[in-house]
Amino acid sequence: MRNTHKDAVVHDISRARIVQGLRALHCEYSVYDQCSHVHTEDDLGVVYIDGVGWTCDDGLLMVICRHCCTHPQRGQTEDCATDHDHLPDHAICPTMAIVEGKTPPW
Repeated sequence: MRNTHKDAVVHDISRARIVQGLRALHCEYSVYDQCSHVHTEDDLGVVYIDGVGWTCDDGLLMVICRHCCTHPQRGQTEDCATDHDHLPDHAICPTMAIVEGKTPPW
């Protein structure tokens, strides 16, 4: 029997293409604070962050999921900042952890 629902769409997409799409959406987003160094734009390995200025890896606070944890205009969301654990032994994104077959904690 055919599905005749006008909004039903069936896609034949390989698992690799699905994972590739998810990785593009659920990618890393680095959250920085000021570091204790004085940097200029000519220094290697520095980034300019609005509201923070020039900083290096010493100012890296955490790495979060761009899709799950950020807002396009405001950066890290309040839900992300208060409700998630962004620790070294946790995946940055539960969605990608599940797709990649990682075990909790996410």
